[in-house]
Amino acid sequence: MENQAIDIKDYLNIVKRRSKYLLIPFVVVSILSIVLAVALPSVYRSIATILIEEQEIPSDLVRSTVTTFADQRIQVITQRIMTRANLMDIIQKFDLYPDARKSKSEERILEKMRKRIVVEPISANVIDKRSGQPSMATIAFTLTFDDNAPAIAQKVANELTSLFLKENIKSRTESAENATLFLSEESRRLKDKIEEIQSQFATFKEKNLNQLPQISQLNQQELTTLGSQLLNLDSQERSLHERQFYLEGELAQIDPHALATNATGNRVFDTRDRLKVLEAEYPSLLARYSENHPDVIKTKREIDSLKIEIGGNTNINKLNAELTNKKAELALILKQYSGKHPDVLKLQKQITTIQQAMVTAHETAESNTSVTPDNPAYITLNAQLQSIQADMGSLGFTRKELNQKMENLRTSLRQAPLVEKEYNDLIQELDNTNLRYREVSAREMEAQISQQLEVQRKGERFTLIDPPQEPLEPVSPNRMAIIFLGFVFAIASGFGCVFLVEMMGSTINNEKTIASILGVLPLASIPYLESREESETIAKRRFIMVICTLITITLAIIAFHFIVMPLDVFWFKLLRVIGAN
Repeated sequence: MENQAIDIKDYLNIVKRRSKYLLIPFVVVSILSIVLAVALPSVYRSIATILIEEQEIPSDLVRSTVTTFADQRIQVITQRIMTRANLMDIIQKFDLYPDARKSKSEERILEKMRKRIVVEPISANVIDKRSGQPSMATIAFTLTFDDNAPAIAQKVANELTSLFLKENIKSRTESAENATLFLSEESRRLKDKIEEIQSQFATFKEKNLNQLPQISQLNQQELTTLGSQLLNLDSQERSLHERQFYLEGELAQIDPHALATNATGNRVFDTRDRLKVLEAEYPSLLARYSENHPDVIKTKREIDSLKIEIGGNTNINKLNAELTNKKAELALILKQYSGKHPDVLKLQKQITTIQQAMVTAHETAESNTSVTPDNPAYITLNAQLQSIQADMGSLGFTRKELNQKMENLRTSLRQAPLVEKEYNDLIQELDNTNLRYREVSAREMEAQISQQLEVQRKGERFTLIDPPQEPLEPVSPNRMAIIFLGFVFAIASGFGCVFLVEMMGSTINNEKTIASILGVLPLASIPYLESREESETIAKRRFIMVICTLITITLAIIAFHFIVMPLDVFWFKLLRVIGAN
């Protein structure tokens, strides 16, 4: 059979010989495809088209808080709508899948419904405002829902469209409110932080008032001024010391009682003058009286007493001479050294000691005489000396104050670098916080304007331009395609069965088969001659087969009528499929 050359006549003989294997599968498959095309339920699709409109106010004037792309927002809203709660509400509201809800789980029903909801974006070429380059952008999208009933498909699609529009408004409003609330909280937090930093800054400035950077230069200037004042004080003190030395020298040379008189108008002598007078009178008394005369004895006692007194006092003249020498030596050494030189300080100390000794001697002399000085020159010099001493005391107090101020200023200047670092840190933190607060406040204001934009529906929005309609024609199944494919499959099934039977058969049906086996053609071929009994048997078998076929078809039609679909409905559907109705 493999090497046998088969022509078209042989194929026609095979088809003729195996006609029943060709017709039976063809008829069965054709009927099944027709039944399938008619029996499959129709699916209707309701479509809504939603346009994405830009915000009415230019984005350069009012910036929206919703910055996501349209595709992303559509996907987010789709996921929010496809929740279990929303879909179950829709299923119960429109009584979807009543039979399936009795036998299938809730997850299977939700999965089936999700498959019948389709959201497809519609894109178009637009010019990007930021880059100026053409690009693809989503300008609209469609929302479809499939169902076996066109009215249900339209109602559910309308319900889903309403949910889509509401969810878009809700999400945009919530986004704007959340942005405004967040920025308000952030602004309030920054304001509290600024107040806290300002409080810390005020406390810091109060604590380190004299070490602040802006005070350091003033402290330096004040320190220089105080130094100049201190030098001026040194000069004044030096001048007062010289004046004091001079007055003390002059005072030491003046008799405080040079013009003093007693109650009778006679002059009151001092100790030395009295001693001189008594010593002058004593020889005269000895010349006139004996040594035991009371006047001689009295004069002698008074002279002894005055000598003892003068001998116990300090020699003021000697001290005065020594003081004059020290002053001359000091004046000489000041020409070579400054006032702080150890030799100068040593001489000043010695001069001060001598002056104190002279003052003590004077006081002792005054107390011994028990007479108040009445020499005007002495009194004037003594008053000037006391004034100088008072001025020197005042200068000492001032010097002490200046030194204390200078020490405080030096301490402040030494601590200024550390204070300046902390001061600058606080200033920088306050400036940064103020800058951040101003930025957040500006954004908060923009967010409030954007919130009003969303509340007044002036921002980007979804507009329903094509509401869902009740579909008039089903979108599936494609019944003509099913019938056509069924017809093609029926032909293929028939020829397939013929080919299979022919391949499995071992009967020699023509001369070519014998020639291919024996290598030579037969001399003649005699067709098969049927007998009368065989003819009657074949006719009887064909009659039984026809009767059985009719009975089977009748039973199938009855079963189809009661189990699958009434025959009248099937007939009208069939007419609709073939376009006859």
